[in-house]
Amino acid sequence: MKRRDFLKIATGSAGGAAAIGAAGARSSSRPAAFQEGEENNTTSGNGTEGNATTGADGQEGELPGAGTTETVAVGPGGNNVFDPETVYIQRGATVEWVWESPGHNVHATDVPEDAEWDVQTEITGPDFTYSYTFDGPTGEYHYVCDPHESVGMVGDVVVNESGEEPGGDGGGGAELNPEHMGVPFQAHFVGIATILMMLVSLVYTFFVLKYGESQHASAPNKE
Repeated sequence: MKRRDFLKIATGSAGGAAAIGAAGARSSSRPAAFQEGEENNTTSGNGTEGNATTGADGQEGELPGAGTTETVAVGPGGNNVFDPETVYIQRGATVEWVWESPGHNVHATDVPEDAEWDVQTEITGPDFTYSYTFDGPTGEYHYVCDPHESVGMVGDVVVNESGEEPGGDGGGGAELNPEHMGVPFQAHFVGIATILMMLVSLVYTFFVLKYGESQHASAPNKE
């Protein structure tokens, strides 16, 4: 087998495989937003229409979180924790604390300026609940369980515009779906298929040149 012949055929085979793969990638590279058609044009409201409420700042207006409730378990499973430890909500949303074990309370210790949340519930147990609607300023509302603050039983209510944890696109945030970024998942399969096609082409070319020639095919012609 001649090295020059092998390189010539292998290069042609690999180039053909790459061209096929590139064509497949182009055909599947349309953003998911376009592939899904008009479904993405459908929007849903947050159910706050008509919920004009006078907040702690005395200004009347629609509160985006009105009508929504988040639940925090107090001492779940007998553990000295709030679950979840941090809650993200919009202004107007309500947080409800539900006691699941005895010997706990909720004590607001650090809140935004002008906020009116200054609760300190009694130390109690199951069958007790406490709720509060956060219609005051945005910011972090820190609270503790007085008997167990020293062992880390603390919590936070974060009131912001989105009602979600900021920085969700990295670190410990939620995993992103490639479809939502306009990168169709099929493109990954196209890339893998292209590599496999190139490898198969190289292996096939090698065996054809090494074992497919006749006994005298590579020898100089004799006069």
